[in-house]
Amino acid sequence: MVKKIVLLLILLNFIPIKSVLATAIEKTVSGILTVQVTTIVNELEEKTFPIKNSRVIVINSLGKIIATSLTDSKGEVNIPVTVLRDNRFPMKNMGEVTVISVAEGYNEYINFSVPINEYFDKKGRVSMSLWKIDPNRRNEPLFSNGDFHRFTVFEILDYYAKELGLKRQKVNDPSIAPAPWGPQLVIN
Repeated sequence: MVKKIVLLLILLNFIPIKSVLATAIEKTVSGILTVQVTTIVNELEEKTFPIKNSRVIVINSLGKIIATSLTDSKGEVNIPVTVLRDNRFPMKNMGEVTVISVAEGYNEYINFSVPINEYFDKKGRVSMSLWKIDPNRRNEPLFSNGDFHRFTVFEILDYYAKELGLKRQKVNDPSIAPAPWGPQLVIN
């Protein structure tokens, strides 16, 4: 029995438990993601206004919803996130998320590439400007950092909206169909 214990202790000395744990920790990046959601009142002006109660959805690189929250009266929300390290940037301890924003009276917005910890500050930041629903133009989601066909964007947005349990907005104009997704969750 003593020989087995001594042998076990010797073997444990050679198993790199510390390096295994360190490797697992290095594969993730944590930070506070700050999302600001605004609207532009007039296309000719650059003045923006915050959108309160815009729903922000954060998706990791594995396609999983990792957080959702509503913006405050300043149109901002701070969300703690932990994501996989992005190996495309070996010189950085950086991760990446996709952020979706939906708000009552506005079209949706998706940013497909929001860095986390890009500047080694444990932060991520993105600003999203939503367009008001307007029957005189095409009401579609806006998106950035992705070279996708618009139908692909529709499918992605629909998938995550249904996954989270969002409701479509009530729009009184029949020419706007389907209506954009709203920030309210379906309550069963």
